[in-house]
Amino acid sequence: MQIARLSLVIASVVLLGSVGRAHADALCIASAKADYLACKAQCKDDFQSAKFACRGVEPNCGKACLAGRDSCFDDVNAILDTGVLPNGGGNLDSCVGGTDKCKADLKAARTACGAPCNGDTTCNDCVDPAQVTAFVCRDTCRDSWRANPTVKALASSCRSTFKNCVAACPTL
Repeated sequence: MQIARLSLVIASVVLLGSVGRAHADALCIASAKADYLACKAQCKDDFQSAKFACRGVEPNCGKACLAGRDSCFDDVNAILDTGVLPNGGGNLDSCVGGTDKCKADLKAARTACGAPCNGDTTCNDCVDPAQVTAFVCRDTCRDSWRANPTVKALASSCRSTFKNCVAACPTL
């Protein structure tokens, strides 16, 4: 009887010890990931500063110009996402709803198929064509977006505004 109790106590200690370690590992991994992302962001910032300094541009001013360019291109990329041209300009050709609609249609198709399939061939046979359709939809939208004169003009404006901004920055 004492051997059984002793075995139970040892098994409990081993089990609880491994659960605590698994939890600690998850926290450790989350912390390591946060450290990595912070380090990555700092390295990117250092790299951008060094590039501007190599060009003789005051880094803080150059990075402010870069942030403005990124914001400008967010507006250009939003056209791809939505398929809607600014200022009532209509829609991209062959891309009503943009890539957001392509993604939403794929999500609806997956739900209708019963995805995730978990090896079910009937489900996979349903999801595979929906994925191909979504890929073609996104590809068609990208082609239309790249060829659209409004998009080209907006992107060109973003680039020239960035160049003018950097040219106005103090030199080192």
